[in-house]
Amino acid sequence: MSLLTIARAVSQDSGFASPASIVGNADDTAVMLLALINKSGKALARRPWATLQKEHTITTVIGTPDYALPVDYGYYENDTAWDRTGFLPIAGSLSPQEWQIFKSSQIGSGIPFTSFRVKAGRVYLDPTPVDVRTLIIEYVSKRWVSNAAGTTFYDSFQIDTDLSLIDEYLLELDLTWRFLERKGLAYDEAKLEADETIDLMLGQDVPRNPIDLNDRGGAWPPLPRAPLTGFG
Repeated sequence: MSLLTIARAVSQDSGFASPASIVGNADDTAVMLLALINKSGKALARRPWATLQKEHTITTVIGTPDYALPVDYGYYENDTAWDRTGFLPIAGSLSPQEWQIFKSSQIGSGIPFTSFRVKAGRVYLDPTPVDVRTLIIEYVSKRWVSNAAGTTFYDSFQIDTDLSLIDEYLLELDLTWRFLERKGLAYDEAKLEADETIDLMLGQDVPRNPIDLNDRGGAWPPLPRAPLTGFG
């Protein structure tokens, strides 16, 4: 569904006349729908939907400690930084306090493994690379909109034919309660439905490893296991 289709569906469902267009339309309802649908999309894009998850590769340069993040970088997926040249995990992202321990104290000097910190749109490495290595991180993109051809991506709708990478039904539900609230109408039930559906679909969005309650061995990679004691 396009921006126009979603906006018209919400306005109709809410009991209002549907605008003929959205972007560039001076009609109050169209202006409101555009602002609120972008707000809904940006809020939903803060969640780790599979369609927004990406991998970024950094090729180190000798003597260069910092590297640019992707232009669509939203936030880092924890525990996904690896040195593929050395087949080792990279520690981070470090807090400012941890970073200063590594950089400024004797405790941090001489530590052989690589650590990193994300700051001001860049990835900072410690120690500074002394050879060429391939590093990777996974992140969630902030660009949740595509053009109709699926070739260009944005962090908000640009024209009426743009498409949402996030499930359109979720965007419609979230937009509905926001629209009703701005119009001064009852919206609690619509918000509850949206919140519950978003949580449900997020839980179903990416397949999860099952927890091995029987403690079976032999699987690789190993499945998550229940602890031997202290649970239940």
